Amino acid sequence: MVDSQNARWGHLGIYAKYLRAEMALYDEIMGMNEDIRLISDYCGISARETQRAKDYAFGSGVSQYEFWPSIDMAKAWLRMARGQGTAIDRVFLQHEILESDLVINQGMNQPSAHEIAQAQYGWSVLLRQGNQ
Repeated sequence: MVDSQNARWGHLGIYAKYLRAEMALYDEIMGMNEDIRLISDYCGISARETQRAKDYAFGSGVSQYEFWPSIDMAKAWLRMARGQGTAIDRVFLQHEILESDLVINQGMNQPSAHEIAQAQYGWSVLLRQGNQ
């Protein structure tokens, strides 16, 4: 487990010790088996797109694109998996589905894909507005 953790989170370097709670939630999400079906049914989105978004945001995309773990992203996913997602959580899912499609299926670089997804599904802006 330590080697896989190092491979997955190695890009965090000395900051990993400050992000243990977030990393644990990502591991919890990646260990879930029913979340794809539940979230797909709850949000009315295909299981294929939901799975791609999950792998991109919480799984292999973490090390491939050197993502830092986000407590807000993890909590949004967990709420949706429990059927308690908010409208903002659904925007998050749409953002990740679009961004992962642009990167994985269309070959766009991740920063450009994120900008496009953010323009169409401004999840982080909505999240900040909700926290004010």
